[in-house]
Amino acid sequence: MGLYCASSTRCTIHYRRFVLPPDTPIRDGYEHDSGHLEKTVILATVSSDPSFHRDVRAALDTRFRFEAVWDLGYEDAARLHSVKTDERCLNIVDFRSPARALPVVRMLSGRPQVTTIAANCANTSEELLLLMQAGVRDVLAQFTTRDLLQGVNRALAMLGSAGEILGDIYAFVPAKAGCGATTVATYAAGIASQLADEPTLLLDFDIQLGVTTFLLKALGTHTIVDALELVERLDPEVWASLISQSGNLHVLGSGAGDFSHSFLPEQFRKLLDFAVRQYSVVAIDLPGAMADYECEVLLRAKRILMVCTPDIGALHVARRKAQWFRDLQLTDKVSVVVNNVDGRNALSVQDIERIIQLPVQYMLPSGIKDVSKAVQKGAILDAGCALGRKISVIAGDMVPAESILSKPSPVRRFVEYFSVNTVRGARGA
Repeated sequence: MGLYCASSTRCTIHYRRFVLPPDTPIRDGYEHDSGHLEKTVILATVSSDPSFHRDVRAALDTRFRFEAVWDLGYEDAARLHSVKTDERCLNIVDFRSPARALPVVRMLSGRPQVTTIAANCANTSEELLLLMQAGVRDVLAQFTTRDLLQGVNRALAMLGSAGEILGDIYAFVPAKAGCGATTVATYAAGIASQLADEPTLLLDFDIQLGVTTFLLKALGTHTIVDALELVERLDPEVWASLISQSGNLHVLGSGAGDFSHSFLPEQFRKLLDFAVRQYSVVAIDLPGAMADYECEVLLRAKRILMVCTPDIGALHVARRKAQWFRDLQLTDKVSVVVNNVDGRNALSVQDIERIIQLPVQYMLPSGIKDVSKAVQKGAILDAGCALGRKISVIAGDMVPAESILSKPSPVRRFVEYFSVNTVRGARGA
């Protein structure tokens, strides 16, 4: 082992000729699950307090092996820009000085080879929002050895996926209940699955009141609750036993109204991590309650489709949701879908945009009869009906331009050889 001390008194760099193998054992019951992590890993700690660096090393030295360990002051954090694209860096930042720590994580935004853990955070809603905007997903309010080990384990798993081609997330959010976001999400995902040459996934994150299983007559099969409970054990075999299928549409819907379950945002995040490694297109129906796990989905989404109706009440709630998106700095991802439009609507598109303060991208007719027919069959909405044609535009925007998608699908290959639950009712015409 070589040792090199940099000339700066604030920056000490320990070079260790170690590589972190995927099967590195972790004591105290922690299991390393870095998956495809084959690159060398650098550990960087950023703080003005020497004891912070020592505490991190003391907690990790006997449990993980790193290629190099960088002890950086806030002034030296620019060194993190030197991490090459084929390297991986685990960055742990001391947030006891938020004004100095926040610029560090902001400058690393958009660099997937660097994963940041924020330690010693005050955990206020304002600070968490700023961290989420900066791309930080792991916050340790209590800087204990146990919390640190769990955070590092999660971060290494995320670094293991860096460089993979991950699927795109499309989040459907209602302005308010009853606007039809679930209907639009379900049939947009269904029609997208007909356009694609590999499975499309629909996740119903409205655990308590979701109706995707009702729309597709998938009652009695496994639900999103089962997946969240098994999230630590997910693999292709377990996954194939959970999902329902209708042609190329794979579904994890909600069950009957269940108010007894509650899950941590971390469980939703792990489910998303698994899903985007298996599918090129992932559609998620959100309840729109602005819960923490919904923010995580929205931050990771390629596009957010906010569904509202042209009545004044829904539009004004949509305006408040638009402010939420602005707070999260996500308005560039948002597409407004106005549902149940007919000739009697008094408001023009310009009026609607003025109220919501976001541009309208899609206008959908009511299509009550066509939806009723599809629900009776448990089928995907007919893409040839008036509503189906409009939703097909949304679906087409979700599917990559090339008809044959390049992303391999281990889920589909597994399903070809093992039986799974299928949604009753064939694909719609």
